[in-house]
Amino acid sequence: MNKSYVREIVLTIVIYVWFLFAATNINIVLGQTYLHFTLGSLALLIIGITIFDKKLHITFQKEPGKNFNAILIGLGGWIILLISSVLVLKFIDPTKASISAVINLMGATTPALSASKIANLLTFGVAIAFIETQLWARMLEFFSDLFHIQVNKQSLKKFGFLLLIGILSLVFLVFHITAKGVQNLPSLIIVFLMMTISLFIVAYTEETRGAVYLHIFANTVASYILLFSVGGLQLG
Repeated sequence: MNKSYVREIVLTIVIYVWFLFAATNINIVLGQTYLHFTLGSLALLIIGITIFDKKLHITFQKEPGKNFNAILIGLGGWIILLISSVLVLKFIDPTKASISAVINLMGATTPALSASKIANLLTFGVAIAFIETQLWARMLEFFSDLFHIQVNKQSLKKFGFLLLIGILSLVFLVFHITAKGVQNLPSLIIVFLMMTISLFIVAYTEETRGAVYLHIFANTVASYILLFSVGGLQLG
């Protein structure tokens, strides 16, 4: 088995163990939800490399090393998310069209898991960020394979592939409404944009690391401000 697949499987199992802990000690409903997400991500990976018996286009880490590059891609993606959110919100809700407001809106999608701020930060900032990105990336490849589309930067010029990214991003938005109870339209727009940018990164780099780092940056900053700051972030 390709080492990149082994790395992804090991990381996913570690996250699965964390969600077992979360379901027992933090929040049973949310913990069980993400346990299912973790199993789903593993299932799609294993189906791809066994039943379909093919080399997957995307992995967690395409080439050894280059971790710093992946972090920079994630950071760049987060900055693009902030800027694009501000631009879109200028037309939807101008009162929320600022960097500080966008970051605070990201915090609105942060569930209150337990009294432990550190447990909240690790769960939302790292574990949830990792598995949401991995599962949606695996779904992107699964459905792309059904329609005989390769997941790479050339496919970003194809309408069908862009439509698939849009549909999966919409599914991510609906999940936040149904499972997390998010009803705030500006927050849902940011959720949609984040997954869209994440899947663009996955397709362009053919790996999930950069998108995972983007999600970690977004979730960690938002949850830290929500959990440890009083009154949210204020800039200017």
